[in-house]
Amino acid sequence: MTKCNFHGKSPQDMRVSFRKAVKLAAFSVIFLILNALVGFELFSDDHALEKVLGRPRHDNGDRQDRGLANASSAHSLSHDSSKELPRGPANVHRKLAPDDDMRNNLTRSLTAGTGEKMSTKLAQGQFSHARRTELSDVFISVKTTGMFHASRLQLVVQTWFQLARDQTYFFTDSEDKEMNELTGGHLVNTNCSSSHNRQSLCCKMSVEYDAYLASKKRWMCHFDDDIYVNIPVLMELLQKYKHTDDWYLGKPSLRHPIEVNDFENPGAKITFWFATGSAFCISRALALKMMPHAGGGRLMTLGEKLRLPDDCVMGYIIDHVLRKQLTVIEGFRSHLEALWLIKPYQLNKQITFSYSEYGDKVNVVNVLGFSVEEDPSRMKSIHCHLFPIFRECQKIQP
Repeated sequence: MTKCNFHGKSPQDMRVSFRKAVKLAAFSVIFLILNALVGFELFSDDHALEKVLGRPRHDNGDRQDRGLANASSAHSLSHDSSKELPRGPANVHRKLAPDDDMRNNLTRSLTAGTGEKMSTKLAQGQFSHARRTELSDVFISVKTTGMFHASRLQLVVQTWFQLARDQTYFFTDSEDKEMNELTGGHLVNTNCSSSHNRQSLCCKMSVEYDAYLASKKRWMCHFDDDIYVNIPVLMELLQKYKHTDDWYLGKPSLRHPIEVNDFENPGAKITFWFATGSAFCISRALALKMMPHAGGGRLMTLGEKLRLPDDCVMGYIIDHVLRKQLTVIEGFRSHLEALWLIKPYQLNKQITFSYSEYGDKVNVVNVLGFSVEEDPSRMKSIHCHLFPIFRECQKIQP
């Protein structure tokens, strides 16, 4: 009697089919193991990046892929609307630079957002604008002068500028070919005086303000050249506010409003608050309302009437004329306060830091890192404390 064959197949055919099935199963298991290993490696890189940024990495699809490099870098200057801020070369020599892959990951994370908390707020409809503010929506201006290019400006370029190269412009008073190359063509000669008086300060601020308006970006954030900016935390701040509302974010240098003579009413006095010029941000909506008083060089004219420097004039326009209150941001730390009281564990919560010297006394952040001889301002040490991925930070002795 012949044995029954499954589907008419002989025992020999079934043995061949069984061997094929075993080989296929083994191949599938090997493929799954390799895929899992690759996935673990990618996850590990992202996990390391999360530790650097101090928050979860949130994938935002195409928006994340755009990165920092796609931000517009051409803006008109105030006194000549036909002029444009020059575009810099794609690759510029820079120090304290991390590996390219890690830089790209860090860049995409800064641009994509600040993690799950902000995403939850957006999902709940707490913000009315169509999309979250990104780094490419911010115009960062740094006021400087020729005599500080080799000292203060060099420190900025070596540190936090690396995280916002396309968004940051330096407004100065002299030509500097080498510094212009280091900043990717972002050094703007305002042709203002190099003197540190109210006329020169108002002149530079006027150019900064008009350049921002021409950029059509959501926020203008102004900083002095002795300021370190914690870019990720700055973005967390701006994402809490609508650029379509009137916002004046900063920190006063006085405990009381300033009192000045009212040039429109001789003998009368007026009082108003102003944010110190070391660090402040203005929303697009508020900046547009300021145009009749500050645009086209009018900020300089007003400064002469008030006989006040640039940050005071900005406060006068916003607080006194437009009746918009200053929102105090404690994270804006300047040399006007005791920086040595900031604890190391508080560093990643601050937005700005500074440094200063008063005779033989120094006012700097007390943070471990480079030696005092290598880094007297502690700017490099702060940078490496916040972002240890940068290659130069590997030189720090444990």
